[in-house]
Amino acid sequence: MVKRARLERWRLAGWLGCVLAAEWEACAGRGYQRHSRVCRFGSEDAAGPAGEDASAPLRNVIAIGTLLIALLATTARAETFKFFGSAGAEWQLTPANAASALNPRNIAGLPYSSGSGDAVAFLEAAPDSRTWKFHLKLRGDAEEGGNQRADVGEAFVQLNPKPWLDVTIGRVIEKWGTGYAWNPTAFVSPKKNPADPSDRRSANVGVDMIRTDLFIRGTNVSLYALDGAVAGRVYRLIAGTDVSLHFRRDGGGTQQGISAARVFGDALELHGEVARRHALIGGQYTFRGNVNLVAELYHGGDGLDENGFRAFQSAADFAHDEKSFRAINAAYAPLRMARNYGFIRIDVPHDKLDAELIAITNLRDGSLLARATLSLRVRANVSIYAIDTEFAGARGSELSYMQVRRVTTAGVRVYF
Repeated sequence: MVKRARLERWRLAGWLGCVLAAEWEACAGRGYQRHSRVCRFGSEDAAGPAGEDASAPLRNVIAIGTLLIALLATTARAETFKFFGSAGAEWQLTPANAASALNPRNIAGLPYSSGSGDAVAFLEAAPDSRTWKFHLKLRGDAEEGGNQRADVGEAFVQLNPKPWLDVTIGRVIEKWGTGYAWNPTAFVSPKKNPADPSDRRSANVGVDMIRTDLFIRGTNVSLYALDGAVAGRVYRLIAGTDVSLHFRRDGGGTQQGISAARVFGDALELHGEVARRHALIGGQYTFRGNVNLVAELYHGGDGLDENGFRAFQSAADFAHDEKSFRAINAAYAPLRMARNYGFIRIDVPHDKLDAELIAITNLRDGSLLARATLSLRVRANVSIYAIDTEFAGARGSELSYMQVRRVTTAGVRVYF
């Protein structure tokens, strides 16, 4: 077995509520370097819809747009400005899964506990005429041990020169698709975390773009100029059904898709999305007391087929040194090790106490991720919460390879 002193360590990430990322921080022969990052538009961690770095050429457009709005704001009255956001702190327990072939006997020395804090602030400005609008989202994180970072999640100017025309310039978080946990047609949107589809800590970062929205006889057409890419979306209400066509073209080729959703009565909604090699179908129903149930089936053609997963299992069984452990951890992508998944979410609001349960299952091997959340509003603007994420599955199933047994989170959040 490789000695711990010669290992590299994994970096904890938040994709599944602090599930291990397939990235390693060097600590062989040197200490783990902590460093701070300053806020900048071109943050290397600002990811686009497929984990792309934020586009470089359009950063100048954002800067110009910010300057433009600063000039416009000098003519606006004070009441046209809105400032709001939240700040929070949370603590996590992540006991290592010593039975995992990716971390046997916790050879990576994963910490049992950790803590972090974050703050997110939004600024909006618009005159009474609504001829323009400015929106800014700033977010900062601080982790136990000294790691700090700051992101500009959104920064855009929206101009409305005509009733049928909007032009948006800057960094925008787009929301394409009708699915709750997955969005196969989200060619421009940030990649969703199925275990945290609502982005509870507002961590998403937008994409730099110039967007033109045309409103033509009941049809909305959105055209996008991105860094090295163009995209478009066409929306129309057809016979009571919301229908959207989606398109993106870049150096990697062309993507097309269609999404639809329809509401039946006051309680039932059905939705679906189809794109190349990806599809989703689902629905939600609202019971008395606003109890909400969401169920979805998802197919991702870029996941592993049975032969591919068997090859992964074989490689995991024979991992024995630093190089092989590093390679097999890099190959492990939770909830992408198969092609078909099921999702259920139940939300039960009750006065000041909300309860939520999310369950995601691999339909091939039956392994399961279950996440339960309890949130209590102790004041109108203060909430405390507890989240427990459990992983279950037979030996050799997808989620049996998780490097931690569970993730238990407790936190507090203040809204302003």
